[in-house]
Amino acid sequence: MYEETTIAAIATAPGEGGIGIIRLSGAAATDVADRLFHTKKIPSFHEAQPYHMYFGHVVRNGQPVDEGLAVYMKAPHSYTGEDVVELQIHGSMEALRQTLELALENGAVMAHRGEFTKRAFLNGRLDLSQAEAVMDIIEAKGSAALSQAESHLSGALSGFVRHCRSQLKDLIGKLEVTIDYPEEDLEDLTNEEIRHSLAEIQTSLAALLKRSEQGRIIKDGLRTAIVGRPNAGKSSLLNALLQEERAIVTDIPGTTRDTIEESIKIGGVPLVLMDTAGIRETDNTIERIGIERAKESMEKADLIMAVIDGSEPLSKEDKELLTSLKGRKALVILNKYDLPQELDAKDVQDLAGHIPVVPISARYGSGMEELEEELHRITDHQDAMAGRELFLTNLRHVDLVKKSLAAVERAQESLAEAMPADCITVDLTEAWQTMGEITGDSIDNELINTIFERFCVGK
Repeated sequence: MYEETTIAAIATAPGEGGIGIIRLSGAAATDVADRLFHTKKIPSFHEAQPYHMYFGHVVRNGQPVDEGLAVYMKAPHSYTGEDVVELQIHGSMEALRQTLELALENGAVMAHRGEFTKRAFLNGRLDLSQAEAVMDIIEAKGSAALSQAESHLSGALSGFVRHCRSQLKDLIGKLEVTIDYPEEDLEDLTNEEIRHSLAEIQTSLAALLKRSEQGRIIKDGLRTAIVGRPNAGKSSLLNALLQEERAIVTDIPGTTRDTIEESIKIGGVPLVLMDTAGIRETDNTIERIGIERAKESMEKADLIMAVIDGSEPLSKEDKELLTSLKGRKALVILNKYDLPQELDAKDVQDLAGHIPVVPISARYGSGMEELEEELHRITDHQDAMAGRELFLTNLRHVDLVKKSLAAVERAQESLAEAMPADCITVDLTEAWQTMGEITGDSIDNELINTIFERFCVGK
């Protein structure tokens, strides 16, 4: 199929812009380009010098649609590994629509979601983890996520998988020797080697899996619950951080009854802020549901920002909240710093332990710079290590590493219990095949199609 069809799509985002790109890929890409793009520089794209830009016009029935530039990328040295022509015209949606129509009228077919990257994978230009990294780059919410996705695209994860699979294959080979030649005195030596190698693989997989939570934070952001009793200033804090009036602020306790989610970026890591209902005893059914959701947000949060009204003595709810922060990643905001203060950092830390305390006035914006500095310190590790250390940011990869690790640990148990070599081989083969699913070395077509369906058209 891929050798017979030439696909086309608009490769730039929807909407108006300075430049819009139509991408053609396939054996007939140059023929299709010849029929719709006319340039005086060359008689045909078959004679074009690869990677050089040619000025010309998109022409329909002898009439110009738009002017622009065209570039030819010769197989296999293109993104897809096929002949590719890209037409770069003005970013007019109408001009792009007409140019795409011309491409389809002149022999191309409409590309499916992710089909350009899928062809790159099928033609060996990228493995599956690198192809998924392309979409991660497009969806990156911060510089840390972008750095990590670029690292995966450059082959950091692929290299880890290849090394792990090579170790597993070597072990399988050694075990098969003991199965095929039982009369040879190889077992003791081989078992010791296998025990050592299995421990090395188990350690590396477990360490990578342990870092997967950091990978999720890099990609999706730090889930940050803003909690406190009613009228402590939670919604005012959210608005101050966002620098917009996102949440309703009144003097009436219980105004916020549902969880509001918004994102901000601190350094290179996004924070997913969750403004929750004020925690207190209440008979109001709707407010009580909101309070339960606030407690659930606290449980799921990577970071808790507890907002305390510093102008009043600690209430029962304040004390319970502060006590619950022990052992959690948290910071306390002493709000209403513009009023006479009844509390200081020591009062808070006596209950919550040694956690950061930042005095602010959310209403007037004072102390916000100090708060952002503290948040930056909290996200600094993920920001600094992204792209330098290997993190798993894709849930599919996390699941496959978990399964591979479980298979390796079963093999360790079998070896310790002196089980037959073929029992150990079964588990090691499962781990080898499962790791191969990360890069696409061992994966079925249906799953490949499912992965690429989440891509955008034109990529």
